[in-house]
Amino acid sequence: MKVTIVTVAWNAAATIGDTCRSVAAQDWPDIEHIIIDGASKDDTAAVVAANARPGHVFVSEPDKGLYDAMNKAVARATGDIIGFLNADDFYCRTDAVRLIAEAAEADPDAGAVSGGVAIVAVDDVTRLSRAYPALPFAPWMLRLAHMPPHPGFYVRRAAMAQVGPFDPSIRIGADFDWMVRFFIVAGLRARPIPETLVTLREGGLSNQGLASRKAIAREALATLRRYGLTASTALVWAKYPVKALQFVVPPYQWPAPERVHWRP
Repeated sequence: MKVTIVTVAWNAAATIGDTCRSVAAQDWPDIEHIIIDGASKDDTAAVVAANARPGHVFVSEPDKGLYDAMNKAVARATGDIIGFLNADDFYCRTDAVRLIAEAAEADPDAGAVSGGVAIVAVDDVTRLSRAYPALPFAPWMLRLAHMPPHPGFYVRRAAMAQVGPFDPSIRIGADFDWMVRFFIVAGLRARPIPETLVTLREGGLSNQGLASRKAIAREALATLRRYGLTASTALVWAKYPVKALQFVVPPYQWPAPERVHWRP
């Protein structure tokens, strides 16, 4: 089974080396790594070139934002399953892609497989901020604007085509819109993987303080209503008390067991 890993980058020279090295360290033999760079002004291209591996594709050109770049990458992908590893994230174990591929092979009726993510401090990737597991999740949780962790979500090519591209008109929450289409509109399901697969540095579009959270809530509410789902502002904001559990419940197998632990 061929696995396509998509990395979207812009001025990511400080972190994308970890991303690329963690992909190169994977023990699964058939990996395609597509990096779509939005014409970075820093040394992103040089760092990527220094960490090139077989199956590596690098494209650097202006784009219309994150979700436009993600759509361009999906259009180029040739893998049986496709997932996203951000330019400031990395696999925290050397068998992460193997776990993804073997879970997909074991459950051919699942449209995707979903693994856990550990969120860490920007300046210290050994300092855990919170856990974002794939379990428990059920489609009804989307009404609370809660979805599986996108950096651990790998989708079959046929399911990706069925759900369609990310909506680039949505500024922050196009991944949530896509998840609603996957689980609710298309009626697909994901097979969970209990292990933590990815370490994610804090930050990004969705973690920039109260203003970004308000924008996410507005977009999520609009998405739910767009697809005819009962929704309210109170329900959308109700996810945050639930997400508080992520600060107290430790991630499963993070750090990973020594035999598969990958260190940046």
